[in-house]
Amino acid sequence: MVSMSNLSQLLEPETRSLVLKDLSQFVDKTVAEQSGISGMAIKGAVSAATKVSPDFISRGLNKILPDMLGDLEPYWSDFESSDSQDFGAFLDKDSTAVADALMSTADQHAERITIAPVAKAYKSLRNKGASIVEGKVADLGSILHKHMN
Repeated sequence: MVSMSNLSQLLEPETRSLVLKDLSQFVDKTVAEQSGISGMAIKGAVSAATKVSPDFISRGLNKILPDMLGDLEPYWSDFESSDSQDFGAFLDKDSTAVADALMSTADQHAERITIAPVAKAYKSLRNKGASIVEGKVADLGSILHKHMN
């Protein structure tokens, strides 16, 4: 298996656009899967944000991607020196720690949200978001792995 040696290589323009497309679809699908009261709130917040800025998800992902890849780089390095063949499965065994790191980065970026209803929704749904992220760590890792090969 030929792969890149560092996740930051996903930031190269030709690769970055493909990664962002897949991550945007992943976020859209993840949001659509949510149910119950918190699911309705998440869908409502995303809907409100995309009414104000139709490319809200892709722009947000573009901004957070370098920091997110930085959070995951130590895991990628460990993955590369392991016998594991799937970065998603490799991350899944540490899903709580991975989700905590990603949510810490998301929190830092959320402080800069300028759309007041979105900022308020993030704060009120943050804990639910953390549990969603934890459950999707393997999927995220698989998306990144696809683009690293």
